[in-house]
Amino acid sequence: MSRWRLRLSLFLLLPAALLIAALYLLPLVHLTALSFGEKSFSFAAYGDLFGPWSYVRILLRTFRLSFAVVAGSIVLGFPVGYVLAASPPRRRALLALLVLLPLWTSVLVRNFAWIYLLRSEGILSSLIGHLLHPGEPAQLLYNDFGVTMAMINTLLPFMVFPVYLALASQSQALREAAATLGARPAQVFMRVTLPLARGGIVAGSLFVFATAVGFFITPALLGGGRVLTAAIFINQQIEEFVNWPLAAAAAIVLLAIVTALVLLWRRTAGPSFLGAEHAIE
Repeated sequence: MSRWRLRLSLFLLLPAALLIAALYLLPLVHLTALSFGEKSFSFAAYGDLFGPWSYVRILLRTFRLSFAVVAGSIVLGFPVGYVLAASPPRRRALLALLVLLPLWTSVLVRNFAWIYLLRSEGILSSLIGHLLHPGEPAQLLYNDFGVTMAMINTLLPFMVFPVYLALASQSQALREAAATLGARPAQVFMRVTLPLARGGIVAGSLFVFATAVGFFITPALLGGGRVLTAAIFINQQIEEFVNWPLAAAAAIVLLAIVTALVLLWRRTAGPSFLGAEHAIE
């Protein structure tokens, strides 16, 4: 019976495995081969990549922006997920709809909306400029700040819902037990709620980070050519310079670094609900 179930499981997984191989693994193999030269095997593309192209600086800027997006998503998304988990079912459905609503709008449309808000004559620039430097609008567009804000806006739902699921799965008895033992609300939050929500924070952070690293439209529009990320660099090598080996090498290096960082992140974070058994010690 166990062998029959194993064979049935493998048979059911076969279509998905073939689809992944055809649409992801084979192109990845071709991309890797292309990075070593179009006509003959060579490491020239990798040498050019870390030579005068200064791809290292581009990668550092890309990762800095991505980590800033993750931090902003945690700061803004955790309270929303907490409110969702603590709300009654009817209100929770309405709040979840409001969180999902931006996902039904094109990213391109939202980016143009951010350009309108962040431009020198926009509402945010005028307001922040009035608070910091009266009489001068703040420069929020075509720099890292504008790109980071727009990316947080786009990726925030992918932090909110993992946090919500982690908090909703918590047992109310743990918080009640902590309160019964004399813990104040702040202590209950810090020593029970937050440790048990760690799995949601880690899952949301991984998804937001991996997506932010490959963002193209937002840095291209709100960066105005001044915010050069890895995705923009790869696109330039293909469209402007028609240098496929260099673009392929840049993509492979980016993929390898992101994969290593994600694996290290998961290993450092530990199990999803690490520390649950010690939450109310």
